[in-house]
Amino acid sequence: MKPVVSEIALEYRDVFGVAKLDVNENHAITAEYGIRGTPTYKLFYDGKVVTTILGAMPKEKLVERILVRLISVIEPPLTQEQTDSE
Repeated sequence: MKPVVSEIALEYRDVFGVAKLDVNENHAITAEYGIRGTPTYKLFYDGKVVTTILGAMPKEKLVERILVRLISVIEPPLTQEQTDSE
């Protein structure tokens, strides 16, 4: 998945950032975030983990899952109160 993640990082550099972590050299961070297997992708927004994506998959599927989750965090759906007031 390393080449795929590198491609995504380059192609979407203006949309989101990508960081890689060597789990074999960063045991404390791995434990802190509950990473038990690889590949594991943690999506952060505003300094907090908003979702975890597990496992290898085609590039297109990974990008779709990332974008869908980020859009839902950045543009949350309207609440019933908001739709009633319009």
